[in-house]
Amino acid sequence: MQNSELYRRSVVLPLDAHAEESLRVNDVDHSTHVQVLDVPDDVLSDMFEMGLFEAINANCETFIDEYEDEWLDAAAMGGVLHAIDSVAGLARRPSTKTFLANLRTLVVEASEQSRPLLFVL
Repeated sequence: MQNSELYRRSVVLPLDAHAEESLRVNDVDHSTHVQVLDVPDDVLSDMFEMGLFEAINANCETFIDEYEDEWLDAAAMGGVLHAIDSVAGLARRPSTKTFLANLRTLVVEASEQSRPLLFVL
């Protein structure tokens, strides 16, 4: 199954080398060893309005956008954290605040494990 079919609108942390390889070749299933943070529609809308993805793209030289899959290597996690921190004060909905906190935790985990993140929007 393709990444976008299984993980549409989510941020995915591969938890081992096999999971990362499965994600990179776009061949995953429910047994793939990953941690997934779903991005609800209302939160996705808020993230675009707040400029989170624009800030990540600027900090990390990436292209995170709707209907795109984008890898961020472990070395980019500092830039992602900076982007999250720069927009966190703009969050008004509790669901958006919770998402940002959970995303921050996932980014820290990726950094500590020297693993990439895959944004599947």
